Amino acid sequence: MVPIHKKGKDRAKVDSYRPISLTSCVGKLMERLINTRLTWHLEKNNTFSPEQAGFRQHRSTEDQVTYISQKIEDGYQDKKHTLTIWIDMEKAFDKVWKEGLKLKLQKSGVAGCMFQWICQYLNNRKAKVHVSGQYSRKKTLKDGVPQGGVLSPTLFLVFINDIVKDLPRNVHGAIYADDLALWCSEEHITTANYRMQEALKVLEDWTKRWLVNINTRKTTYTICRRKN
Repeated sequence: MVPIHKKGKDRAKVDSYRPISLTSCVGKLMERLINTRLTWHLEKNNTFSPEQAGFRQHRSTEDQVTYISQKIEDGYQDKKHTLTIWIDMEKAFDKVWKEGLKLKLQKSGVAGCMFQWICQYLNNRKAKVHVSGQYSRKKTLKDGVPQGGVLSPTLFLVFINDIVKDLPRNVHGAIYADDLALWCSEEHITTANYRMQEALKVLEDWTKRWLVNINTRKTTYTICRRKN
């Protein structure tokens, strides 16, 4: 595992580095084979939420930006207040709950040899950090999917797939990888605020159930409205 510095971050802080896993060429080849079959299965069965655009073919950040921008513009035209909350998941790949991921894979119809292979891929993973030609002691990784892994993005999408499933009425969501936007357009800002409070409660319950942490430092909100 090699720590890669995040541009613009303080080099003296641990959080300023992204741990990238360097696996063997044979391992990467096998991951690619499994990922191709797994992605085909999930896309064929429409498993992925339509709100998710990250790590998917023919989908991009432009899709989500255009979608949200149009919804805000619709709110302008209807003379409504649009309250949007921008949510970031903390150490998303590193904190994936493995047992929860396995359960969601099974619910997605992943079974047999493929399921067994993924379980072996996730179980008892060990890593050591390489910095300046020196190696740390080997450590067992309890949770998470390896950053830099070929299969990891698809597994992560399966894990967070139902995050916007139970949103309350008039609250909508858009996801790109681990970034989530929730918004609500209402005639009165107090109504929009109430709807978003309900949505945040749903999100809180989901994060507790699946052991996910929200990065409050990167989470913010905006209010868009037409001037009178």
